[in-house]
Amino acid sequence: MSDRRAFFKKMGLLGLSGIATKLVSNEQLNALESLGKEAVQTNPFTLPALPYSYNALEPFIDEQTMTIHHTKHHQAYVNKLNETPSTNIDFQVDDMTKCKNIDQYSSSVIRNNLGGHVNHTLFWTLLKPNKETKANLPSGKLAEAINKEFKSFDEFKKLFSEKALKHFGSGWCWLIEQNGKLMITTTPNQDNPLMKVAEQQGKIVMALDVWEHAYYLKYQNKRADYIANWWNVANWQKAEELYISK
Repeated sequence: MSDRRAFFKKMGLLGLSGIATKLVSNEQLNALESLGKEAVQTNPFTLPALPYSYNALEPFIDEQTMTIHHTKHHQAYVNKLNETPSTNIDFQVDDMTKCKNIDQYSSSVIRNNLGGHVNHTLFWTLLKPNKETKANLPSGKLAEAINKEFKSFDEFKKLFSEKALKHFGSGWCWLIEQNGKLMITTTPNQDNPLMKVAEQQGKIVMALDVWEHAYYLKYQNKRADYIANWWNVANWQKAEELYISK
């Protein structure tokens, strides 16, 4: 009964479970439980929790923006995926290599929303609280690779910022590894460099969301200011993990 009580609590039916136990048979309860489990299984996509509080990235990214970005925009991608009739999506967000499989779905609804879910799930981990005005810096093998490819971190920062600023409309700016070399690239909407449709494909190392909803409440139309402040909360430790991963 304790397991069943836990199930009803998870399903949001705890207030009715006691009444249901009195009015229906065990066989009927089992049927109800099966239906509930089926309902859970038909909603395979969930919104991941942020690894920090909504105000943790201030003053560089404000609390209101983070709250809306996570609970409204990212949640909308999750909801849309779970509402989509095609429930045979073979994809786990923690296995980024499968993201290229998005291209097999002809539905733009799946491509856009699954891409949005994947991109944001990764993006949250590539942000890190930093109360100082000094920007986070990469280290280790990634720092060596950046210096080798772009001559210096400052030069890389300049090139990445320019690429992100000049990207027209909504989309993302990426640092990727392609054939053993680092490259800066952009994608429109919720595409990413793991997809076959991307102009440049490669392993994702760093990502920056340049959709207006990522910065407009605080920076209005000043994307350049948003990009300049983003460097302070870029999580290069996570980027290093992505870079050295096989």
